[in-house]
Amino acid sequence: MPAGLHIVTKRPKNGPITYYVYAWRGGPQILKKEGGAKPAITRELTDAAAELRREKPEASADTISGLIELYTSSAEWKRLSPSARTDYGTWHKRITDEFGKTPLRVFADRRVRGDVLEWRDRWAEQPRSADAAITAFSALLSWAFDRGRLPANVLLGTERLYESDRSDIIWEAQHFEAFLPAASVEIREAVELAACTGIRRGDLVRIPWAAIGEHAIIWNTGKSRGKTTIRVPLLPEARDILARIKARHAAEMARKVPSKRKPLPETVLSSSYWRPWTPKGLGSRFNDAKQDSGIEVNFHDLRGTFATRCMIAGLNDQEIADILGWSTKDVAKIREKYVSQSRVIISIGERISATRAG
Repeated sequence: MPAGLHIVTKRPKNGPITYYVYAWRGGPQILKKEGGAKPAITRELTDAAAELRREKPEASADTISGLIELYTSSAEWKRLSPSARTDYGTWHKRITDEFGKTPLRVFADRRVRGDVLEWRDRWAEQPRSADAAITAFSALLSWAFDRGRLPANVLLGTERLYESDRSDIIWEAQHFEAFLPAASVEIREAVELAACTGIRRGDLVRIPWAAIGEHAIIWNTGKSRGKTTIRVPLLPEARDILARIKARHAAEMARKVPSKRKPLPETVLSSSYWRPWTPKGLGSRFNDAKQDSGIEVNFHDLRGTFATRCMIAGLNDQEIADILGWSTKDVAKIREKYVSQSRVIISIGERISATRAG
């Protein structure tokens, strides 16, 4: 098919197959044919497309629209599989609608990442689609970086929304040892609290102090018409973190003059300015520290770490499954992989020590 021409085939349940020929992907329709064979690409069609292209305003090479045109004419684009080009092309149209006229220099500033993530979140209810949006956009910016048009790809390291089966992946001691020195105190508190409560990032940033009870965290998230309630028992480690947060706030405010002091925020977690985090803000700072530390585990994997701590505290699989919203099968996998085997080795060591002592 000549470069640029785009044919769409639609097969309705009731009615003849219909073919639509466009001057280019996302461009104007130049032919509609109902029934029969797929339309042949004639000289008349290519001439019509060429005429429309001549009338089409040229996109500046210094905008996202211009970058898309350059990328889709490149050797790298031609090496992509047909399915990848189709998927990327779908998202290129949406990227153009939202960011087409944006100067490319804007994407040299990491703060634009927040704008892109807000756009992506329009598909948050379809997490695979949301992830596909970032994949297509990131590939575009990586190409621009490779060609020297951008100093970096600001979308690298974006956490995916679709959660594959990582239920048996947890943070182990070596992950904390590598990550914590690379993170700010506010991010360390978030990671440690997630590991002690199993609460997802989106809810964790919104948990209020009012939800912290004597023995448990109980909080209505406001989601699903008020039907979603978080119920998490307070482990000793969680109590320690909560106490440290309050102590840090008190110590920091004591060093300020009275007029500069701020009250403890309503939310348990807060930024360095003692303001509530947004999920994206916390996620961005987490990803920065993750990249610096070189670990491969995700924030979401802290839920598995919480499961192991519940096991050590004596909770059974059904109780843990109820707290996390998992199946008992998922909990059992973690128990077998990380807890039961360790306890067997410890028991053997204890017996060996007892034998030698005797």
